[in-house]
Amino acid sequence: MLTVTAALIRRGDKILIARRRPGLRNAGRWEFPGGKPEAGETPEMAIVREIREELGITTTVTAYIGESIASNDDKEIRLLVFELIWEGGELIPVDHDRIDWVSPEALTGYDLLEPDIPIAQGLMTGEDTYPS
Repeated sequence: MLTVTAALIRRGDKILIARRRPGLRNAGRWEFPGGKPEAGETPEMAIVREIREELGITTTVTAYIGESIASNDDKEIRLLVFELIWEGGELIPVDHDRIDWVSPEALTGYDLLEPDIPIAQGLMTGEDTYPS
């Protein structure tokens, strides 16, 4: 099972989601941005690094939100989601061609990656637990 991290970044009542750019696996699909931990990294360290690399902003982890387990491209993925605060920097996507700030209710209108769907469902219903 592949473990990846994802960021939940809020601006008011909106949540940041990102669309994977052409040329990448799952191009055109939406996700909570993040990535894989490197050797020796905790998931918290990995999500802060990934957001800096992928979006150009500095952040701090404020909470562990939950996890989902789902299959994507015939791989089983364990997605660990953390809430982050945007502390600085200009939002400049690298792996994404579009960024949207959306309300939790609007998430159903986006083609989210499979591991992100249970997290989105939890956000839409206001539940503290996320189904796998």
